Amino acid sequence: MSAHLISPTEASSLIEAHMPAYDIVTVPLHEASGRILRRPLLADRDLPPFDRVTMDGIAIDYGTWQAGVRSFRVEGIAAAGHPQRSLADCEGACIQVMTGAMLPAQCDTIIPFEDVELRDDHAHIKPGSTVTPLTFLHSQGSDRRAGEVIVSAGQRLQGPHCAIAAAVGFAQIDVSYVPTIALVSTGDELKRVEDPVEPYQIRSANDFGMATSLRNEGFNEITCAYLADDLEQSVAQLGPLLESHDVLILTGGVSMGKRDFIPAALEQLNVACHFHKIRQKPGKPMWFGTSTDKKPVFALPGNTVSSLVCLHRYVLPALLHAMQAMSPKPQYAVLAEAYRFTPPLTGFLPVKIESHRDGRLLAHPVPTNTSGDYAALSTSDGFVELPEGSDVFRMNDVLSFYPWS
Repeated sequence: MSAHLISPTEASSLIEAHMPAYDIVTVPLHEASGRILRRPLLADRDLPPFDRVTMDGIAIDYGTWQAGVRSFRVEGIAAAGHPQRSLADCEGACIQVMTGAMLPAQCDTIIPFEDVELRDDHAHIKPGSTVTPLTFLHSQGSDRRAGEVIVSAGQRLQGPHCAIAAAVGFAQIDVSYVPTIALVSTGDELKRVEDPVEPYQIRSANDFGMATSLRNEGFNEITCAYLADDLEQSVAQLGPLLESHDVLILTGGVSMGKRDFIPAALEQLNVACHFHKIRQKPGKPMWFGTSTDKKPVFALPGNTVSSLVCLHRYVLPALLHAMQAMSPKPQYAVLAEAYRFTPPLTGFLPVKIESHRDGRLLAHPVPTNTSGDYAALSTSDGFVELPEGSDVFRMNDVLSFYPWS
């Protein structure tokens, strides 16, 4: 463990370097929504698999049109979901076609019904109509050829991806294993939300805020636990939680107070510390380590703003990295007004986002009274990162933005 305070970038790198690689599991397609794809989805055949009609009308051989024919005998109808028809009389006949149908053999031109008058078993082309070959057709293989990658591994599966998976025959799909998480709140002052509180107590809120953020990212196997400020009890309770879960996330008890026992408890459990404290505000006391069997342990400050900032800045990206997810695309916002931040640290400033007509995301500062001012977060959409080295950030400065969801 380094003795000096590390930067946020160094913290992210150290966490990423010590995260495990979670296994691949196979799930039914209907259970794949929001999961991380581990093997690419390939086209099982050409897409589309045939020359597909995209307009209701009639199909003809263009050579007949060029020869001056303007009235065509209707031989039949080609509908979506039916085998391909073939035009028997290429010199004076047509086939009615419906959107989605296979283009009939011997045909290369679609004339929309808007340009056709059907009368006496014939299709008469209206005067002035423009007829060109190969229009209103979705050509075979024009989207993808058989065997081509359609969805790359690492993608979080959303509606379009699951539709594609179904279209190319993936009834079962390979995704990342989702780790189980023990979410532990520490502190003698904490009471459960349903219990009465004394003036010197507070209701436990971090577990609800963090569990919601985790579930929003697909981490649904969460166990919540509570620890008193007692070293012996902390060791006794954390050991089984660490053994039975893939990830341990703690809040509180990680600073330098006489009753902050978490680092010592984790040391007794042989959890190797990779860093303790980051040059940032809020969230400076954050601690990260790994157990003897390489399970990650995140110990975050107890104040709500600090814990949520650390969760979104470090923990969620690390978990997604361990699941082999694609690296998230950086998001940026423009500072809507000047803001002064004097500590010689990286700052994380809650902001309210406004989508501007010119396409910019404007970040309006939502300053907190302290890192325990959870009420201020009610109007915020996330936070921006104020890089270390400046104390004045100007209006229109472009900053990294981390949304709450």
